[in-house]
Amino acid sequence: MEPLDKRKLRWGILGTGRIAKDFCAAIVAAGDTNEIAMVAGRRPNAAKEMAETYGGRPSTVEGGGAYEQLERADDVDVVYVAVVHKFHKEHILRSLVCGKHVLCEKPMCLNAAETRAVVAAARVAGRLLVEGHWTQCWPAAREARTLIRNGAIGELVAIASDFSYPNKIDASNTECQNEVGGGATMFVGPYPLCAALRSLGKPEEVHAVGSLAKPTPAGVIDTAAAVTMRFAGGRLAVATYGWASEGAQQTTMMGTHGKITLPQPAQAPTVLKLTAKKDGQDEPTEEVREFPLPKHPPGLPPLLYPNAEGQVYQVRAVEEAIRRGETECEHMPLDASMHLAETMDNVRAQLGVAFAKDGLRARLAARLAPSRRALAPACLTFGAICAVSLTSALAGAFLTAATARGAPV
Repeated sequence: MEPLDKRKLRWGILGTGRIAKDFCAAIVAAGDTNEIAMVAGRRPNAAKEMAETYGGRPSTVEGGGAYEQLERADDVDVVYVAVVHKFHKEHILRSLVCGKHVLCEKPMCLNAAETRAVVAAARVAGRLLVEGHWTQCWPAAREARTLIRNGAIGELVAIASDFSYPNKIDASNTECQNEVGGGATMFVGPYPLCAALRSLGKPEEVHAVGSLAKPTPAGVIDTAAAVTMRFAGGRLAVATYGWASEGAQQTTMMGTHGKITLPQPAQAPTVLKLTAKKDGQDEPTEEVREFPLPKHPPGLPPLLYPNAEGQVYQVRAVEEAIRRGETECEHMPLDASMHLAETMDNVRAQLGVAFAKDGLRARLAARLAPSRRALAPACLTFGAICAVSLTSALAGAFLTAATARGAPV
């Protein structure tokens, strides 16, 4: 076999859904050093159609056997797992056993126990494992972390992040099905939660409130949530997310001497605003930095998600890590994935949301959660409430913390 430094990185695509198609387009955009070797789906026709559109060969068997066919393929270097949450663990483990590197769509697994198992397996196998938080690979998000490390806004005090938008809450929507690991915390929560954890580390205290619904008999899901977190040194974060209403879809990182804002859409940011006092200035100034989207390859179908051209940043990040022989991605290390999984478990427990694979104890505890005493209506004007109350709360916390540090406010 030709060594990796002399050929393209060969991708196997596990799944044929919307996100998988956008990711395939990103591989084509990075086609100078990447290529699609194989596409696998439960329905051979869907895999065939994707392969004809984006490249590679399709799986040739039906059902779950198609995925195993890809995982065992000799001409696949890295597997992109883009199936429903409840199947992530088994496909990550099988891919690792077969000697493949793995990029898995967020969340890594259904819960912290499963995440812990795949992280341990990856470390034993000596293969790269990355949770697909594409936001963390974007130049704007990377620049924000660099500015914080370099003290551009003084000492980081608090982070506020939102990802809320209207969504159909019913049994026909896979995102709302408890049986596959659905709910707002699992589908949209990772974005604002990770925005806080990547800069502040592991939270010492987590408090969550939210709205619940039961679209299917399998169990309750959350449709919106507000999560407050306290970190070492008294630093704070608020993450809001959900499907009840339009939200700010913005992330603000507040320091003792300024702030960094990733405006809407913060989950796919193309703009960074730095507001800070420079030497000799009495008033802060705002600097806007723009990061234009990469080009969508001509001849391909339109992208299905906003700013999905940015998936190429994630393709490049994974490729670079593999070519350097690394087993973790610097933009989303495995410890960050563990912290996120543990936080999401904590949030779901407080909201009263449990999955079959969480175990009996977790399911019983979920039934006793305060949120379960009365299922809150999904029509709650969640974004409007949070926009006022949480901004005020964080502003007060910021001023208190900054004053305690003797910083000008």
